Amino acid sequence: MTAPEDRRLDGRWIIVTGGSKGIGLGIAHALLARGAHVGIVARDAADLESARGELDAAAPAGSRVASFQADTGDAAAVERLGAELSERIPVLHGLVANAGTGGLTSFLDLEVAEWDRIMTVNLRGTFLVARMAARLMIPHPGTDRSILVVSSVRARQFRPGTLAYSCSKAAVDQFVRGAAIELAPHGIRVNTVAPGMTVTPLMLERTPDVEEIAAERIPLGRAGLPSDVGRAAAFLLGGGAGFVTGANLAVDGGEALL
Repeated sequence: MTAPEDRRLDGRWIIVTGGSKGIGLGIAHALLARGAHVGIVARDAADLESARGELDAAAPAGSRVASFQADTGDAAAVERLGAELSERIPVLHGLVANAGTGGLTSFLDLEVAEWDRIMTVNLRGTFLVARMAARLMIPHPGTDRSILVVSSVRARQFRPGTLAYSCSKAAVDQFVRGAAIELAPHGIRVNTVAPGMTVTPLMLERTPDVEEIAAERIPLGRAGLPSDVGRAAAFLLGGGAGFVTGANLAVDGGEALL
């Protein structure tokens, strides 16, 4: 049986990109609840300030919250973020590469600009922040360090209109497998969590009837919540997953099975 301490993240600094809303904010809440210090990264200053206030209010005694404004698809911005983290955080224990974007466009209508936008945020951004985090983690052997990438059920289950997004997430899955192998000698674990249909403000804006669709499409009969993904992320970042690397954990209510 897993000991309670294996589910705690006390004193660990974990950075969450795209942490100001939706799944990223849900993950940040889950990490804080388990005692972690959490830093959120986002591009929009207003969103960042709002999320920072929400997390500060929810933080248990002893947990700290930090915020960093950066565009994770921009190499220079990520380099500056790494320098700021090295100054403000003594040891980086975990990274959640969650920042992402999507779109719903048919193959024949898909423009190069949209393809490039999605690939830049989802794939290039994941590579940039994961490499930055790994370089900060390597000088600290003997501590449990891990990188978690948020992928998607769409990496394995295609739906019309999601070609660019699905390709970007499939590439992310392969990136994680390769990074897990290359970082294993340094004791750094790399894993993926793959949400399915999840109720977020953006999802509700694009698909107001998400709950009705989920009831028909998902074996467990409902859409996921950011807190569902947060609990899975906390497990993969914690000591209970200390011998887990290169794994892909679906948090989709069985959606990918159909």
